[in-house]
Amino acid sequence: MNGIGTSLERSRKLLADLGLSFANEALPELIETSVRDQYTLPEFLEELLTRERQAREERRVKTGLKLSGLAVAKTLEEFDFDFQRSLNKNQIELLATCEFARRKENILFLGPPGVGKSHLAQGLGIKAIQNGFSVTFVTADQLIERMRRDEANHNRRTHRRKFMSTAVLIIDELGFQALDRKDAHHLFKVISYRYERGSTIITSNKSISQWPEMLAGDEVLATAILDRLLHHSHVVTVDGRSFRLRQMEEKVKEQ
Repeated sequence: MNGIGTSLERSRKLLADLGLSFANEALPELIETSVRDQYTLPEFLEELLTRERQAREERRVKTGLKLSGLAVAKTLEEFDFDFQRSLNKNQIELLATCEFARRKENILFLGPPGVGKSHLAQGLGIKAIQNGFSVTFVTADQLIERMRRDEANHNRRTHRRKFMSTAVLIIDELGFQALDRKDAHHLFKVISYRYERGSTIITSNKSISQWPEMLAGDEVLATAILDRLLHHSHVVTVDGRSFRLRQMEEKVKEQ
């Protein structure tokens, strides 16, 4: 027994030295399982390495979600497509393959407040992380505020900011507040830099025809932004009932 125990400790140390920490932790229990179930040596090695890979993937996704700023609860699986019948579910399922991120294409979710635009955008963000892409989620107000701070701090190189370099940038709630000319140029700077460098997902309560008014009434600037956003893009219009109003109606009925 002492010999077996010493050999096990040596094996675990070797796994730790090689950086296979999850396999190291799983080894004692897996040895018992393999003896009980009569694993062959190849089966044992495959199971050991599979556990290491799965644990690493779970850690990568967990870290990516934490760094992204996404609300983890907003998954596509939890979206009520039966309630929002105006939505093309097949289109969302195709986007969920994350081919858009591989091709550096953009997505615009347009529609009135409460119809699930942010939920869909965050759900795609979670899918992107699961598929190996970096994701950053910000509201439009947060993005503009960070650009203002960067402009005031001449020592900061804006193009190195996370929202510039991330594979998928989600800008939520664009349009709730009209932008002045300077802030509209801040938005243009982000969209222009990211053009064909990464994917940008935007949710907005404004139709495309309303963007010039939203962007300080500057049609030239709005055209320049839309030209870059729409060149490689998917536009999803969500035109249905508000989830929040439905929840309020259900609460009233319960009372």
